[in-house]
Amino acid sequence: MVFLWQDVKSRFQLPKYSRFQPNELEETGFQLLLFCVFILHILTLNEASNLHIFYTINGFGTSVPAWLQASVTDMGDGVTLGAMVLCYLVFRPKLAAVVVVAALLSLILVPLLKQYFDAPRPAVILDYLNVVGQVRHDHSFPSGHAATSFLLAGIIFLSSSKSWVKISVVILAAVVASSRIIVGAHWPEDVVMGAFVGLLCAYGAVKMVPLISMPNEIRGKLYLVLLTVIVLSEFKNGDDFPEYWQVQCVKWGFILLSGLLIARFLMRNKFNTDP
Repeated sequence: MVFLWQDVKSRFQLPKYSRFQPNELEETGFQLLLFCVFILHILTLNEASNLHIFYTINGFGTSVPAWLQASVTDMGDGVTLGAMVLCYLVFRPKLAAVVVVAALLSLILVPLLKQYFDAPRPAVILDYLNVVGQVRHDHSFPSGHAATSFLLAGIIFLSSSKSWVKISVVILAAVVASSRIIVGAHWPEDVVMGAFVGLLCAYGAVKMVPLISMPNEIRGKLYLVLLTVIVLSEFKNGDDFPEYWQVQCVKWGFILLSGLLIARFLMRNKFNTDP
């Protein structure tokens, strides 16, 4: 039986599993990040503070080009962020299952919270504000863009040993999340809770899901499937900012980059060279 099992493994190259084990310092840093986001949530629960923060951040929109606001906020969109995640997974393939589970948790929690609270967007309440892109009126709480951007940031934060990487991804996620206020799509409390939900989903997935080492052949097919889903989603859903060609450049730039990285991996695998 032992020899038979070894023969099966050699023929089919079954995936190998291991546990995700962030060190104590990484966990402490992540918990501190969660605590800071929670404190921000407490501050934004006050209506006056929430409104004041909104006007302060939204006011930056008058001094920032609209195309830049749209390009930054689109980085939290499913297609653009999906292409960014795919680029990351080419270099960190063991995290594929963790990312998928975290995304599924977010896709369940965020819509449920949006439907339950059915909070009005700023454009419904306020007469004067900066708005870029499509004007939305309902399902404001929490922000889906903030959730997805902080979800990815949380996973990278826990999986990276480099401090500059941790700080960079948190800052980038915060910029993307804040852009939802600048473009007039969300209140500060929506963004902060979205960030909190995204971080919780990332932490839950890291704790529940093992790292999976896949054979290169399976990895290549998985990358191609994910890239196909991303491209088809873009054609199906269309563009939220059709008036700004720069948004399309950023979006398709990440899609093209992910495609090039996958092609590089496939070519190296073809010649039996590890990426």
